Amino acid sequence: MRGERTGASPGTNMQFALLSALGIFFVADGHLNNSYLDIGGLIPYYSFHMQLFVFISGYFCREEQERFASYGIRKFKRLMLPYFAWNLVYGILAAFLRGYGFSFGDPVSLETLFAEPFRTGYQFILNHPAWFVPALFLVELADRAVTVLARPGMAKLAAREAAGDRTAARAKFLFYLLLGLGGIWISRHVGTDGFWLTLVRLLFLLPFYGAGILYRRELEAKDKLKSPVYFGIILLAAMALVLRGRPVIYAVSHCRDFPGYLSPYLSAFLGIAFWLRVSRILTPAVRDNSFIRYMGRNTYPIMMHHMMVLFGIRTVFALFAKYAGIFTGFDFEAYKTDFYYCYFPRGMVQLRVFYLLAALFLPLGLKWVMDRLRRDAKRMFGRRTAVRMITK
Repeated sequence: MRGERTGASPGTNMQFALLSALGIFFVADGHLNNSYLDIGGLIPYYSFHMQLFVFISGYFCREEQERFASYGIRKFKRLMLPYFAWNLVYGILAAFLRGYGFSFGDPVSLETLFAEPFRTGYQFILNHPAWFVPALFLVELADRAVTVLARPGMAKLAAREAAGDRTAARAKFLFYLLLGLGGIWISRHVGTDGFWLTLVRLLFLLPFYGAGILYRRELEAKDKLKSPVYFGIILLAAMALVLRGRPVIYAVSHCRDFPGYLSPYLSAFLGIAFWLRVSRILTPAVRDNSFIRYMGRNTYPIMMHHMMVLFGIRTVFALFAKYAGIFTGFDFEAYKTDFYYCYFPRGMVQLRVFYLLAALFLPLGLKWVMDRLRRDAKRMFGRRTAVRMITK
């Protein structure tokens, strides 16, 4: 992440590193059916948390003069190549588990490896939270396409922006919002079967990407409202949405059951605005905390692997229950059919915290080890190259 905040090392925006870390906490916590930080239900995770990551990506979008093809290749290498590699790993693992009676995932095929990730992303279940990666990739490509296509007619706006006018960012956000409303209309009247879901996700998420761009280019400098007033407005607005009697929780992954046209955006922007200010307030406290910085920069492995970590914990309990005769209350049927099943010895639901910490920290630990091995390998390779040059 680029940019700087108080106390941060150069090149690190600690406010947004903290915001990203909070966002992935919401994802893992929600998959455990927890709600530790949903503000008493006023700002539930599923009303904003995936949209938050799109907003953050939009904030860090840089609209430099880069060719669409080179941009697409760069994003594909960064987002999709690791996704496809892990998708194959999880596909093989799901096939192995199905041989032992588990009901996780579809058979491995070209379709489930390369097409289904863009349709649902639930093809192998074990890594299903990573449905977001192909969706974000398409959002970023779509934004770049809009930027490139609009560039010939944007010369006047660009000149005005150089003079301090931010008309282009506003226009892009409003255009994306119209597209998003169109996506909700498609979901309601056409459905989300097949690649319709791909289109609806793309259209629905685009306004949050545009909002990130707009916030960086215009709103951030004007975001000076006193925190008591700021939070008061957000919480009153959130309460008004709740009192309407319509649900504010919906699954962006499926893009169904939207509670109206504007309310999904209102509830999501309220959640984003709330935690954006919380992150700003907490930034001086975390300062240049290396763990927060690392976690905020590496939400990808947590998104990809945290459900597998939870499954691994259940597997440990299953092995003890089967071969050691302890944890006799373990439900083997749920273990094989319900991917969200969590076992709590003696009903100690407080162990949800243990599940949560493992879901967050183990993927980060894996990433740290892989980074260390990669760095050591490069160092060794460099030494050998230098030795060969000297001996020659």
